Amino acid sequence: MAPAKFLTFVSLIVLTGCASPPAGIPTSKSGEIRGEEYVIHTATPDDTWVSLADTYLKDKGKWWLIADFNKTSEVTAGQQIIIPLIHPNPIGVYSSGYQTVMILCYHRFGPNKSKMAITPGDFDAQMAYLKKHDYRVIPLSSIHSFLKGDTALPRRAVVITIDDGYRSSYDVAYPILRKYNFPATMFVYSDFMGSRDALGRSEMKEMIGSGLIDIQPHSKTHISMGKRLANESDEAYRRRIDEEIRIPGQQIRKGLGLPLHTFAYPYGDTNDFLISQLKNADYSAGVTVNAGGNPAFSYPFKLRRTMIYGDRDMASFVRNLRVFTTEKLK
Repeated sequence: MAPAKFLTFVSLIVLTGCASPPAGIPTSKSGEIRGEEYVIHTATPDDTWVSLADTYLKDKGKWWLIADFNKTSEVTAGQQIIIPLIHPNPIGVYSSGYQTVMILCYHRFGPNKSKMAITPGDFDAQMAYLKKHDYRVIPLSSIHSFLKGDTALPRRAVVITIDDGYRSSYDVAYPILRKYNFPATMFVYSDFMGSRDALGRSEMKEMIGSGLIDIQPHSKTHISMGKRLANESDEAYRRRIDEEIRIPGQQIRKGLGLPLHTFAYPYGDTNDFLISQLKNADYSAGVTVNAGGNPAFSYPFKLRRTMIYGDRDMASFVRNLRVFTTEKLK
């Protein structure tokens, strides 16, 4: 069935509660309505979004695709569930606006509230808000195929990142992330590793082993890479950029056994040369600290991240969760 016909038929089912398919629509012995791009399933008392995704999409992790498509939070027995086998709009662009993915950026955690430090209570409250209000926390790595237009993401997608590699990421943030089963990416700079206040290799390996935490490079020294230093020659600048990219990448790839995909620019500073070097090193993206969301048509090497400050209230955190932009593309 062609996409336009499929969507028309789906609209008919949703609006009228049609119990039997129009002529020419294939129906299975169990009463399911099947096509090349969809299945319409009458829910049983045992059905959940996860079980339906496992049965029809062969991927439990894509439960959100079915839930989003049906625009309901629960499966009810007798409900006709539309299961898209091919997502009709993987880039999330609509006549009313477009989907944006928020990448949140944290730094330190501790008992004393300050601009760059989040208290355990505030971080827990923020994660609880995401869970309660049906935001979908996704791994940073999953955004790459979205930016290529290959794979859809949940409508209320949020990414959590933590910069620098402070030990408080393990002591405070990690247990809370496990509590909510939220994935996160930690960006570390290699010269900091091994210091008293930094993550150790054992902590990093434990977090990676949980399946929730990814670790990616944040440079070697955390110095700005977007501009040359005073009296720095072109050749010296090229050598410095090479070391800032290569050395932390080697430590993460060889020491932790992780693939490299995203580089966090210190202070968010970047330029065309730095981006070209990341591309040569086979990175897929780079992240700044420019606030805002990321639609599917974002430039992968200038992805936006919104800093979450410890001296702001919950209302400020909520205002940062802009997962849809209501404006038309020009």
